[in-house]
Amino acid sequence: MLTRVTAATVLTLVTMTAANAQSVADFYRGKTINYNLAVPDGASWGLYARTFIEHLRKHVPGNPNIILQVMPGGGGVAAGNHIFNVAAKDGTVIGTPLSTAMVFAATDPKEVMYDPRKYSWIGSMAVVQDVITVWHTAPAKTLDDAKRIELIMGATGKGSNSFQDIALANNLLGTKFKPVRGYKGGAEINIAIERGEVHGRSTTWESWPGSHPDWLAQKKLIHLVQLGPRKLAEIGDEVPLFRDLVAEGEPRQIVDFVGVSLAMGRAVYAPPGIPKDRLEALRTAFVATMKDPAYIAQARKLMLDADTWQTGEVVERIVNEAFSLSPALIQKAKAAMDLP
Repeated sequence: MLTRVTAATVLTLVTMTAANAQSVADFYRGKTINYNLAVPDGASWGLYARTFIEHLRKHVPGNPNIILQVMPGGGGVAAGNHIFNVAAKDGTVIGTPLSTAMVFAATDPKEVMYDPRKYSWIGSMAVVQDVITVWHTAPAKTLDDAKRIELIMGATGKGSNSFQDIALANNLLGTKFKPVRGYKGGAEINIAIERGEVHGRSTTWESWPGSHPDWLAQKKLIHLVQLGPRKLAEIGDEVPLFRDLVAEGEPRQIVDFVGVSLAMGRAVYAPPGIPKDRLEALRTAFVATMKDPAYIAQARKLMLDADTWQTGEVVERIVNEAFSLSPALIQKAKAAMDLP
């Protein structure tokens, strides 16, 4: 009798699981998922997003169509507000935030209309490494030079790494970077660099081989410092790691807090409150995409990182840990990421 009961229970569970999977497939079949990108589709962020969604479709039950929707503005805050408050909460809207905008929500909660802890985190395509870079004709060509000579740096909004990285360098390392905000995205800043309007910018390392491998090959770029958990050999061992340049204790804690956005990397999220079975299906589809040989081959061909991806649960934990830090430390980090 026990065997019959156990077998019946297993059969019921299998049937329920199949029904739930079919329910998700039925929902997505014939529908379109809008993939919201928080930055202009002109640099590495867009390249990652387009490569990802090209392969994601076949792993989502029901094989829905997926289209890219670009929503820049406010250093990623505009997209964060939209996903949290406006976007449909049924699993038909997902996207990639600008991760610095998530940190901004911890330092300036009254300036945003979202709580990163409540988003539905699906995963992260890659951990990010930032680098502060100047054009080869810039008047300062080393980090020590930048402590004596003013360098004009292009930036988007205050919530972006293009601004926060150089503010952090000014406040903790004593550099004299002068940010010029208001650029719509990395591609626009690159044009300004080439024209001589600004001396450089801070950006993700991959944006350079992804958008301007010719500049790298022709040695038109000089990298001053890299920001992240570890040095990247491809940037150059002579380029110091920001974390190694500050004292242990509070200064390093501040750097690590700011580095949360790098740890989150190229995250994928959805609005809060989407149905649990659809979130699980999207998380499963994300992992399947990251392990898909076709995705890996294309990513590597495009010089994208296909190795440091993280699950939605990991990203969720990173976000929660960042928000669990003491308010006093978070406010000190806020001051370190800002300039008069």
